[in-house]
This record gives sequence, C-alpha cells and structure tokens, in this order.
Amino acid sequence: MGILETVSKLNITEDSWNEAVEEHSILPDVFDGVTFYRVVKKVGHLNRGTVVTNAEVLFDFPRIARILQLENGIKLTFATPFYVEEKVDGYNVRIARVEGRVFAFTRGSYVCPFSTDRLIDFFNIDKFFDENPDLIVCGEIAGPENPYNKETPPYVIEDVRLFAFDIMTKGTDRQMPIEKRYRLFEKYNIPTVTRFGKYKVSDIKKLKQQIQDLNGNGCEGLVFKPTNPSERTVKYVTAGSCFRDMRATSHVMIEYQAEFFTHRMLRALFYLLEHNVPLDKAFLKEAGESLLKPLYESVKKAANGEMITEEFNVRFNKEESIKKLFEHFHNCKVDANLVSQKKVGRYWHVRFARRCFPSYEVIQKHWSGHSHFD
Repeated sequence: MGILETVSKLNITEDSWNEAVEEHSILPDVFDGVTFYRVVKKVGHLNRGTVVTNAEVLFDFPRIARILQLENGIKLTFATPFYVEEKVDGYNVRIARVEGRVFAFTRGSYVCPFSTDRLIDFFNIDKFFDENPDLIVCGEIAGPENPYNKETPPYVIEDVRLFAFDIMTKGTDRQMPIEKRYRLFEKYNIPTVTRFGKYKVSDIKKLKQQIQDLNGNGCEGLVFKPTNPSERTVKYVTAGSCFRDMRATSHVMIEYQAEFFTHRMLRALFYLLEHNVPLDKAFLKEAGESLLKPLYESVKKAANGEMITEEFNVRFNKEESIKKLFEHFHNCKVDANLVSQKKVGRYWHVRFARRCFPSYEVIQKHWSGHSHFD
C-alpha cells in the first residue's frame, strides 16, 4: 500500500496531500531507515502530531481539557460514573510497531531515540506487538534521568519508568474502552499510572481528600475518564505541581509565553481557595521563590558573561542511540552538547548540557544597556 492510498481512506486527495507537503504542513522523516511523515499543521482529519507511513496512520494523542475548580468541574463534566487515575509528571509517548520496528513517538511526532532505546526495559514489546500489531500504547515516561524536563514524580528516585495510561488503534483517533485497556495492561505486565478506581459525582469529598494527599506527597494530579462515551476526559492538578512547573522553567522565562506562568498562578490560587489553604507567608514564599529565584540565578550568570545551561543525566542500552539523540536534538534545534559518557554495568551513562542561548542573549543585551520598547 502506498502513502496516497493510505491517506485516501481519510478522505485526503492526492492534490491535498501534495499541497500539504509542499507547504511543509507535513514533513518527511526517516529513523533507522524507516520513512514516515510527521503532521506539523492540521490537514483534513490529521491533527498536529499524527504519524503517517506507507501503510498506516498513528493519530495524535488527544489533548485533555483541564478543570481548575475540582468540585464544580466534576459536576459540570460528569453525570455518570468515571474512572480516576494519577496524572504523572513526565513526557508523553506513543509506542507502536512500524515496518517491523517498535518506536516511541513524541507529541510532536518525532521518534524519540532515548525512549525507543529504553522500551525493552519497560515491558515485553516483542510479545505485545506480535500479538497486537495494530495497537498503540500511550503513556508517560518519567524520572530524574530523562533528556527533556527536570521534574519527576517523587517515587521515581533514579533513572526513568514508563507509566501507561491508554491504548489506541492505528487508523483511528479513538481510545480503547477503559476496562478492556486495563485487561491488556495486566495480561502483558505493562506498567501503568496509579489507578484509583471508579467514582461518582457524589464522591467529591473522597476526591478532594485524594488530591490533597497527592499534593502533600509532591505528585502532579488526577485524570478523570468517563464511562459514558458522550462525556469527556478532564484533568486537575495540585498547587504543588504549579510551583514545581514554575521553578523548573522560570530560569528561562524569556523563552515562554506569559500565559504559561499566569495559568499556573491561577491554578494554585484556585486550589488554595477550594481546599481552604491559607494565603500565608509559607504559600507566598513558595510562589515567589518558584518564580524569582531561578530567574535571578540566570540573570546573575548572564550578567557575568556565563552561559545559562541545563544539565541532564540519562542512561542508554545501546551506544549508537547516544548519537541518535543528539541528531534528534539537532533536528529540533536544541543546542545540546555531550559532556561525558561511560559504561556502568549494563547501561551507558550519559551527561549532557543544553545551552539556553535565547535567554542568555536577551539578558546580556539588557545588562549591556541596550534600550527597548515594551
């Protein structure tokens, strides 16, 4: 089957496909000799993040709506029972077999070399995809030794782990029914997010206690998944996760849109009001330090002519995957440099630094006395 025959099943004509490729809404890519296309701008029924091959389509993982007020949000969203799962602080992957190879695709539809290298550590991928070649395992990879973000669940103290939460089928954007999905996770020993079971709207007091416990333990939040197909999935996060988000990113605040921070401040304040947390000095101190302390360190570095950097430690099974990760960074225009690599036991331990040049350049320019309009 060719690429045009594949997309024709989604009512995309040859002219539409060729036009999208010419306009760079769809980009060709290759990983380890496997050719595929990445959708970077919506084309017909193909949303950004979709992966298209000669024989199949891997739809993007759907975005999940957020509620800021737990009780009112639950009452407004659900009329029937719903499942509750932990929201894990990591990065999203879709794991699928393409042309005989199992890859981990990012939200941006890239193959992640690091995640793909580590899949064999998480579950028996050969057995699962031999028996279920048309399925896609969706999950979060989280832990302190990942190549993308500095936040981690408190119970992952080293390396990374996979936390599966959904299964999709190639060629459709629908997710597998929850109970069927759970059975497959258990059958193939696929590690999952924590599942808290089925709740009703009347269980709001229990849900509030659950989220308060998660907040106290340093966890991110909850995801609520309907049993009624006409209702939608929503998510809700703790105040602590908002502060951790700000603390992890404010050192390069210049590189983010302002809404990233204002939304998190709103979420934290909504949490405070709903859960009767006092607006005391401790709350204000944590909020202020999360926003200002990392940024202050960046300003101080740049003012002294020192590059702003982030350092990461990761582990690989295969040495050749290290090179592929840096090729991936280059394709994504990430300025990352290898610091060290060495074999320790079964893994290659790699340390690298990401240069935050845009933040450095702006701060340096201001510190040097240049004027600007705001």
